[in-house]
Amino acid sequence: MRESTFSFWQDTEFNVLPSKPLTPTDYSYHASTGEEECWLWEAGSPDGCYLNVSFCVCNNEGKARLMVARPGRDVIVQEYTAHIKASTDHLDIQMAGSRIYQEGNDFYLEWRSEELRVDLVYKPLLPPWQPGQGRINYGEKGDKYLVWSVPIPRANISGKIIHKEHEESFYGEGMGEYLRYNFPLSQALGGALKGRFYSDSYTLLWADFWGNLLYSGKHVRAFYFAHDKDVLASTGNLEVQVLEQTTKDNLTYPAELSLEADITPLVRLDIEKTKAVGPPRLTVMGGSAILCIGEGKLTTATAPEKRASGRAFMETLIITRD
Repeated sequence: MRESTFSFWQDTEFNVLPSKPLTPTDYSYHASTGEEECWLWEAGSPDGCYLNVSFCVCNNEGKARLMVARPGRDVIVQEYTAHIKASTDHLDIQMAGSRIYQEGNDFYLEWRSEELRVDLVYKPLLPPWQPGQGRINYGEKGDKYLVWSVPIPRANISGKIIHKEHEESFYGEGMGEYLRYNFPLSQALGGALKGRFYSDSYTLLWADFWGNLLYSGKHVRAFYFAHDKDVLASTGNLEVQVLEQTTKDNLTYPAELSLEADITPLVRLDIEKTKAVGPPRLTVMGGSAILCIGEGKLTTATAPEKRASGRAFMETLIITRD
């Protein structure tokens, strides 16, 4: 049984209920009217190349976006709306020739445009995860809900990127998450912060969703902690402290923050020197998401003198309109 940090309304199904293993159906296309569903994948390489892709669907209309950022070069951002072709029993989303899908244990990204072609294979290092049963309920009897899960907590990634006929190989690491909700975000949310940290041997994932004034600004949080291939913790007992903020494109995101998870042993992650990557991503249901990359140091209570260094990736969701 996961320990609850917050039971407002009824059961949030996020930290109250036992963790439910994810199945391929859970993060496939649900095809529900009035929902926005998003599959958000990213990849980073040791040489500093960073790729982020989103496939989002709302009322049967799809929107795909891909960003590639490489040191010393212009950031490439491509996006379009298109009809979709999707499976409801396993992950397979197709839009205008681009595709994300799962075959066996592996996940695949194919992006097709006139100037850019991306082919990547994600080989997971850890099993899929969700906090509790992945759902936060808002409104009376949970008639408004938000579902968040991580089908790919960490993966080795390989493939190629072809831009204007110039081909480059890609080798790195990354993750993939899934988010869906059935209400305009401003009706319940004040904002959200989602992130991940990778060192040589540690993997941390976290999410912090907070309600708007109607929901007293209450936070619902989740934290995941793994060492190599062993999952050590899945809990809502997480404190997030933003120490400094910065602004880009009139949107504010953390420049320095710390996370502390009340588990045994106690875990603390300090993140600094964050930098926004590319322009914000707009959601259909009223949010702007800004991505940033930073440097992180992980400390455990059993070995406070040893600090594991790694990279942190974060997305700040800012509610932008009614």
